[in-house]
Amino acid sequence: MRTRMLPILVALSVPALAAAQPARAPRTRPEAQSHAGSPASRRQLVCAPGTELIAPAMAMRVIGGYEHGKLMFGPNDPLIIGAGTKQGLRAGEEYFVRRLVKDQFSPMAAASVLKSIHTAGWVRIVEAQENVSVATVTEACDGVLLGDYLEPYVDTVVPSEAAVSGQPDFSRPARLVLADERRQTGSPGELMLMDRGSEDGVRAGQRVTIFRYPVTNPHATSGTYRTAMYSTDTTGPILAVGEATVLNVRPHTSLVRIDSASDAVYIGDLVAIHRR
Repeated sequence: MRTRMLPILVALSVPALAAAQPARAPRTRPEAQSHAGSPASRRQLVCAPGTELIAPAMAMRVIGGYEHGKLMFGPNDPLIIGAGTKQGLRAGEEYFVRRLVKDQFSPMAAASVLKSIHTAGWVRIVEAQENVSVATVTEACDGVLLGDYLEPYVDTVVPSEAAVSGQPDFSRPARLVLADERRQTGSPGELMLMDRGSEDGVRAGQRVTIFRYPVTNPHATSGTYRTAMYSTDTTGPILAVGEATVLNVRPHTSLVRIDSASDAVYIGDLVAIHRR
């Protein structure tokens, strides 16, 4: 009952903010084309899964709304933010709304280092008092939830359309380590993260090949293919599963979009980066 009463209690504690609910039309971000040729929008990149090496402070959180019992919010919905001018918020500013995801299903090597971040959407501050503010959801990647936190909005850079050609380098493979909201599989058009970045020479626009090694059974007459995270035989023939394009690069990770696949793409699959 305490959880259900939180939004209305917060709203009643700041009645002066109720009149500040906006009548403004939400801003629509322009669409863009990816460098691989298939459609990819700025919104898709903004809503893509992300990672951090250190868990964010999450000091500015969504703490309520204006409807009794409402715990999820979408476009044009007003929100109460548990931060205000004292924390640097100003009317008219935009912020990402994000969520720290405890992704216990990722490979242990990645899960012990990377923090999985989900972007729920972005909001515009309408009215700010000292320690509380009103915002509206400008765009939603999915539902904005109570407890989600705010980060300053930074415009997303869409990669150029020039693809980086080359041959797949199977000798130094990367690995798919994270997808959005604990997802374990991917398909064409979806985004995933691999554990190589700019410090490993990866650039936006590079093509990559997703592949697996065979898993052999000494008591069987033939081998079977499984996800690479379980295999130990790196001397056998590889199974190419799909092709992808690097969209965005950070120092230790890169965001890739699956362009084609002959099978489901799994967390743990290996990635051969195309190099000249």
